[in-house]
Formats: sequence, structure tokens, C-alpha cells
Amino acid sequence: MRQQSHVGEGDGTPVTRRAKQTDGSKYARFAQVMLALGVITGIIPWQGDCRPTSDADRAEAIYLKKILSFVEWPSGPGTPDAPFRVCVAADYQIAFPLTEELRGIKVNGRRIDVQMVRKVESLTDCQLLFIGSPEPKLRARLLESVKGTQMLTVGDDPGFLEAGGILEFTATGNTMQFAVNLPAAKRAGLKIDARLLSLARRVLTEYGTTGI
Repeated sequence: MRQQSHVGEGDGTPVTRRAKQTDGSKYARFAQVMLALGVITGIIPWQGDCRPTSDADRAEAIYLKKILSFVEWPSGPGTPDAPFRVCVAADYQIAFPLTEELRGIKVNGRRIDVQMVRKVESLTDCQLLFIGSPEPKLRARLLESVKGTQMLTVGDDPGFLEAGGILEFTATGNTMQFAVNLPAAKRAGLKIDARLLSLARRVLTEYGTTGI
């Protein structure tokens, strides 16, 4: 019987990725309050609309499925029978196409669980973390919270690599491209196959940036 990836809520109600700007000033005040609350409580702020899963979400899920086979995690953490946790923070919509794409896939013999995580404290148990928030302060806080862990961090907003993330998706027309922060990957103890790096739109290295 095929192993199935599991989608669940790590610590509470779903969070969504972006809110429509129907009332700029009201939304800005709300976002500031939620961000401040998150800093105090350790809860990841979420935003209010429930947008449908987009083609970009599905494309990113398909790419991540392929990319997993080109990334090598160190032995551990966790036991061989523990699930490989793919976590989603501040963007729950991609969790559903991820669950579909990762069904039956294993990493180092470990079945995959897709988890929608709401508390910062729960992120340390993840092997892959997708951060969907375009809010720089929230993104920085999430990346800081997982610094020093053996975790592949993924995002799709401009500046994600420069903020310390490892893999950044970019949709250009009908094409999905990606970029890699190689020093950040090395600090996380991850080995990225040269074949994957050759397909990247750009690669940040210790000596500068390759590509465009």
C-alpha cells in the first residue's frame, strides 16, 4: 500500500497568504496589530482572505516535488521512522497542492507529512519550511527562528534570498523559475546537487551572484 503524505494543522486554525487591499488604511492597521501580537505571543500572524489555490501554487508544489531529490539532508534529525515534515507558515493555500504532489513520496525512507504551522516554536521540527508572507518583518522573524537548523527554507517573494532564505520561486509569465542561496544552504548543512544549481535562474554564492 502506498504511503500518503498527510496534511494537518500544526497548531491551530489555517492561515492564508495575502489579503486584498480593499481598504488600505484599515488593513494596514490590522496587519500592524497582528504582527505586534505575533512578536509578543510567538504566534505566526495570518491574513484575512481565503483566495483559491492558484496555478502558481500548483507549479511551486510540482517544482518542490522534483527539487527534493536534488537536496541532501544530513543524517537525522529524528528517527528513521519519523515523518519528514514539510511545514507551511503564513500561507496555507500551497499546503493542499503540496499534499497532492508529495503523496507516496519518501525522503531518506521517511514518509512526508505536510503541516500547516501557526506557532513559531513548532517550526524547529520541520525539515522544509515554506514561508509565504511578503511582510519583511514577519519573514525575517521566521527565518531567524529557524537559523542553525537543518532546514530547507522556501519562499516566493522578492528579496527572500537576500533575507537569508535558501530557495526562492519566481513566476515569469507562464514560467516558474527559482534561485538558490548557496551559503545559506551550506550553513543549514544541506547539499544541493550541481545539476539543480545549473537550472537555477540565479545562484547566490560566497563570491557574488551568478545568473540574472
